[in-house]
Amino acid sequence: MRVSIIPIFILLSLYMQASVGDGPVGARSAAMAHTSVCLYDVWSAHNNAGSLGYMRQAGAGAFYESRFLLKDLSQSGFAAVFPLRKGCFGISYTNFGNKLYHEETSKLSFGIALNEHISAGIAVDYLHVRISDVYGQASAFTGDAGLLAKITKQLVFAVHVYNPFRAALTNYNNEKISTTIRMGLQYTFSKQVFLSIEAEKISFQKLNIKAGLEYTPAKTVYLRFGCASYPTQAAFGFGIDYKGVKIDLSSMYRQVLGFTPCIGLSCGLGKIKTPASKS
Repeated sequence: MRVSIIPIFILLSLYMQASVGDGPVGARSAAMAHTSVCLYDVWSAHNNAGSLGYMRQAGAGAFYESRFLLKDLSQSGFAAVFPLRKGCFGISYTNFGNKLYHEETSKLSFGIALNEHISAGIAVDYLHVRISDVYGQASAFTGDAGLLAKITKQLVFAVHVYNPFRAALTNYNNEKISTTIRMGLQYTFSKQVFLSIEAEKISFQKLNIKAGLEYTPAKTVYLRFGCASYPTQAAFGFGIDYKGVKIDLSSMYRQVLGFTPCIGLSCGLGKIKTPASKS
């Protein structure tokens, strides 16, 4: 009975994913319903290369997500960022699924601060999909680009476009990878609280409106909440910063399918870089 049920859940999961190879990752953004386009942290290497220009310290992180508490629908991965005097490189890797269906995504990204207020970036993505031993496997290259603008000290605007040219995954039935556009605003009320609102549009799917809140009640403790409209879901979580090592726990919840917990671990590496001086 279990074998016959698993493929059904896999199909459901694929439908709910942003697209093959895309979709924000990390326990921090998951706790805020993945309102991630305006954030700049180690997960920007995957979520939005446009914000990498503001990274000042090298870092690395890993995460594990159990979708609806099912091992066969688990996703895991890692990311790392390497700031330079001008710009920042990022790498990331994610994998999803089981022996019947498996996805892998590798990404190389680069972002640079154009001035004090605007950062832009691009990334190259390599996707690999395997469907059991019967249907074989397929691979494709695509790309994405992003931009983050600090409109004021409190207000940030960001946009990210994934696969703008609709790269094809296979020649069969003209199967193309979906294009995803995310656009958001983040307002910082104080050093303790910020609110993010984000709109996400995926090819042939309804518009998804997301909102996320992060509250810092103590210097090393973070509380996070979020919600999304499509699919309708709530999210929550918390984080702890212990001497530069950050542990994040989160869960998203859907009324019918249940909880999707996620855990993440990240840390800074080396000294904080000084921005290049203006010429």
